[in-house]
Amino acid sequence: MVNIFASVLGAVVFFLQIDLSSVRSNFEKADNSKEYTATLYNQLKNYNKTDPVLLAYKGASYALQARYVSDRKTKKELFLAGAKDIEGAVEAAPNNLEIRLVRLIIQENTPKILKYKGNINTDKQMILTNFDSQTKAVKDAVKRYASTRSSVFTATELRTLTQ
Repeated sequence: MVNIFASVLGAVVFFLQIDLSSVRSNFEKADNSKEYTATLYNQLKNYNKTDPVLLAYKGASYALQARYVSDRKTKKELFLAGAKDIEGAVEAAPNNLEIRLVRLIIQENTPKILKYKGNINTDKQMILTNFDSQTKAVKDAVKRYASTRSSVFTATELRTLTQ
């Protein structure tokens, strides 16, 4: 009886874990897609664990979801909650390049009126300095963003990233 319970509990925990590769994919697709933004938001809105990378993506999902909320108060609350989660992730893992990439993307694409653009250059420098030591998945995400959607990387920096 105990073995059956342990097996069922293990299966439930396995299925409730969030798949980082699907989070990354949904985040990239959420750029200009209300559907993928909602998918990412729903995937992470109840995330309450301590993984700083997933916390950064959760914050990003809130910030992105705020674009599609019509009520100004709710829009502001959602964005601020997202920024708080992103900053909490940076504080928990200040040397994690993926978290810095998430923050860079959100800050670079946030309207100036929200005043959430203060770390763009710091994050860009960290990305450039630590790029070579990253996993293939993170390097590929940096390359895709820097070469197609970012305006902060110079041509020389882009060449360095794509070599």
